[in-house]
Amino acid sequence: MKYFSISILVIFICSCKSKVNESNTTEIKEVVVIDKANEIITNGTAVKSTSNIPEENNIGEPEGVVKIDETKHSNIKLLSYSEISKPDSVIKSNSITFNKKCAISIIPSSKWISAEQEKMGEDGWMTVVEDNSYYLDQGRQVLIKNNIEFIKGVSREKRYMMFMEEDSIVSTIDLHKMEDAWGIILFNGHDTPYLWSGTEIDEDLKFVYNK
Repeated sequence: MKYFSISILVIFICSCKSKVNESNTTEIKEVVVIDKANEIITNGTAVKSTSNIPEENNIGEPEGVVKIDETKHSNIKLLSYSEISKPDSVIKSNSITFNKKCAISIIPSSKWISAEQEKMGEDGWMTVVEDNSYYLDQGRQVLIKNNIEFIKGVSREKRYMMFMEEDSIVSTIDLHKMEDAWGIILFNGHDTPYLWSGTEIDEDLKFVYNK
């Protein structure tokens, strides 16, 4: 009887252990979901993700939309691009100084002119010269009419143009950085000067000189 009771107990324990293993197996077999690259892998089968995360808006501007140029003064360029970072290092004997409101005409370097003449030919080059001379003279007349001193033809024999307000240096321009400059330099006496090159100077004059 004793052995019979022990046998029954062993059978009962084994039965319980089997149920526990079966339960664990069931848990292991539960669906494992892996979200990767907008797909869900479920027991080896790929299905589309139903994630509610909004996608990045990649909608560009409609074709044909023209961006408006915010610059109303496209004929002038701030000469900061030709400034030097250490104006104190400039030898004064190699510079021209301007210490009051003025306008200075400038033409390209002889090296640049020779190269352009060769490319364009004599007739093409003469047309360019005539056009530029005409518009420069128109600009000169408007400047003089508005009581702005006009200085004709800056010399390229010296490398630097130094613009000052009283005893302080406002801007030092390196002419080697503007070999192709052809127009009128506008200096209001206290700000970095502009290079004007266009057909009408009236609005640009108001902008630079606050007239």
